[in-house]
Amino acid sequence: MSLIKTISGAAVLLAFAPSVLAVGSATVINNCGFDIYYASVAQNAGASMQLLQGSYTEQYSDQGVGISIKLAMANSLSGPVSQFELTWQNDKINYDLSNINGYPFSAGGMELVPSTPADSSNPTCVVVNCPAGESTCTAAYNQPDDTATKVCSDQTNLVLTMCPGGSSNSTKVKREPLHGANVHLHNRFHSRQFK
Repeated sequence: MSLIKTISGAAVLLAFAPSVLAVGSATVINNCGFDIYYASVAQNAGASMQLLQGSYTEQYSDQGVGISIKLAMANSLSGPVSQFELTWQNDKINYDLSNINGYPFSAGGMELVPSTPADSSNPTCVVVNCPAGESTCTAAYNQPDDTATKVCSDQTNLVLTMCPGGSSNSTKVKREPLHGANVHLHNRFHSRQFK
């Protein structure tokens, strides 16, 4: 009888294991009335721009590796680019918005919303709002020495809506985690290491 209890207990633990191991994801939604291009880039790894068709999601996949989701109104990284930056480390997700390389979305704004705001164990797990019509978003990095990094539990989903007051698109694109021999990755423990 004790063998049956042991097997039953193990089955219960295994049933809960996926929920314990689950981590959040980062999503970008194009709610603007124009095309947006994106490239998800690990530190010092190149990526080409792609059309953001409705939304784009990636699950947190590599601990200590900084990711920058670069966003532009043109299919190029050479012009103004806003960045959604994140680093998954030690059961936390560090995140920020950066307009150091320009702010092409000032007319429509941006809003980054965590799924678990007001978490008492992570008091900086808050919404990052860049209101439409403001040429400078004070909630984002505008200079390298600004302080704008927020921290949530790694169970938190982060959703960045471009032009939160604009019209919606519905096509979705999902990205697989960055892995493979052609990707050069470096550890980053703070989301503010991208320029």
